[in-house]
Amino acid sequence: MKIRITGHTKGIGECLYQHLKHLGHDVVGFSRTNGYDINDTNSQQQIVNESKDADIFINNAWSEYSGQTEMLRLMLQTWDQQTNKKILNLSSKASFNNEDVSADLERYGANKREQNKMIEQRISNYGPHILNVILGCTDTQLSYDFEGKKINPKELTEWLVKMLLCETMYFQSVTIDAPGLDYKLKQ
Repeated sequence: MKIRITGHTKGIGECLYQHLKHLGHDVVGFSRTNGYDINDTNSQQQIVNESKDADIFINNAWSEYSGQTEMLRLMLQTWDQQTNKKILNLSSKASFNNEDVSADLERYGANKREQNKMIEQRISNYGPHILNVILGCTDTQLSYDFEGKKINPKELTEWLVKMLLCETMYFQSVTIDAPGLDYKLKQ
């Protein structure tokens, strides 16, 4: 399968990229390390152009701006009415956050809320199948400052790949979290 992924050099994206490559798929990654910035409109268009003929698009990369949200919007427009395509969007439980949080975490949560809303509004649309995975704290560089039990990215990757590669995905949106969570910032 032809698979395209944003943010393939760290965290969950790196795990997905490496695992899918290991399985023999044609995987191309887009990140700042190889010249793609999801916040730049020219890069966004390059990513879309290089992903048009893919079977699966993994919308993983996040930034402090709305690049991930814009990439989702662009791929939905590009693949509109194409039922043979799949999109994996990696969202976050931070989208549920209603408490006082830092400006960075609020911006992060707001972007993830917008993605969730876009996907919810398309639930009955004819077009690509979208798997929106709302993740709890995962053991990556992004969650370094948090203490508590975290999702193992390699175990998560194995499940995500099984869902992506099955003929029929039965999920539109799923929340994944480690049990017994009580996160707090490290002192």
